[in-house]
Amino acid sequence: MQPAPWPLARAALAVAALWAVPAVIALGQISIEQTLAGEPIAWHAALWTTLPNWVLWALLTPPVVWLAARVEPGTAPVWQVVGAHIVGAAAALAVHALGNVAAFRLAGLPSDWTWGTFETHYALRFPVNVVAYGLVVAATWALLAAGRARERERREAALEADLALAELRALRMQVRPHFLFNALHAVGATVRMGEPDRAVTMLGQLGDLLRSSFEADGATEVPLARELDVLERYLALEAVRVGDRLAVTWDVEAEARAALVPAWVLQPLVENAVKYGVASHSDPATLTVRAHVEADRVRLGVEDDGPGPSGGTHGTGVGLSNTRARLEALYGDDATLTFRPRAGGGAVAEVTLPHRTP
Repeated sequence: MQPAPWPLARAALAVAALWAVPAVIALGQISIEQTLAGEPIAWHAALWTTLPNWVLWALLTPPVVWLAARVEPGTAPVWQVVGAHIVGAAAALAVHALGNVAAFRLAGLPSDWTWGTFETHYALRFPVNVVAYGLVVAATWALLAAGRARERERREAALEADLALAELRALRMQVRPHFLFNALHAVGATVRMGEPDRAVTMLGQLGDLLRSSFEADGATEVPLARELDVLERYLALEAVRVGDRLAVTWDVEAEARAALVPAWVLQPLVENAVKYGVASHSDPATLTVRAHVEADRVRLGVEDDGPGPSGGTHGTGVGLSNTRARLEALYGDDATLTFRPRAGGGAVAEVTLPHRTP
């Protein structure tokens, strides 16, 4: 014979424990009354007139719970709910009275199988039994309502997570077309300048970059090392376009390379720096990419020493706005993107986010 499943066994133990409480209270009350009256405690009569009441309710609990779960407010008209439980209570009390008659006869206490005896047991325990039936029904309805509330919260949380993931994917997909259009525009400009060899090199770099970026498809976060690999390919593409006017330095801690960061989080920052710090003028410029771990935070930075911010839109383009939105969707208030002028010229874009590893 196989053992009962754990959930069923736990439920049976819980029911037995709940009904054991009033049984112990009733026995204690009888023993105290008899002790105070100076009488010896009649344990035989006390046990057989008390315990069967609550053992029977432990046995009646499953069918009462079954009825309460199928006939509850909101599932049927009020009159049907009330009528069903009037009938259910009458039937439960009848079974309870019959069980007590049987217990009395088994214990050798005065009892016989007559209508009068049954009626006496039914009426004697009617108030307590009605309350017991009502408590079982009320507890069942409360547990069902709590379960539905938890399930509703779980579904709402899952829906919110799905919506957030869909939003993140949509935001990330906005980055690629924006970047791709810019890159193709640069290739077209190179062709118009009569430099087809450079344009072919740029297309090769673009293909490598897109191939590398597609490896992270489906992931909202990637190790910084992978993000830096994509960034290196992007900068190789930009180097073909702007020539030796662009110098790149890397200030990346080894510990930071394992940190999880949003996919394509640095490319918009670098694109912005190249656009305003290098491509907008003819002088050479240095671009610095930084990544450091500070306590439980990762600090990413892109810095250039170009002419610096000018106008009201620098730092608020599609790429940076998209990056801010993705950071907010992923981390809420726990991540920031700041943009500020650099001392001595140029600009600094900095991202801070929680330090997490795969």
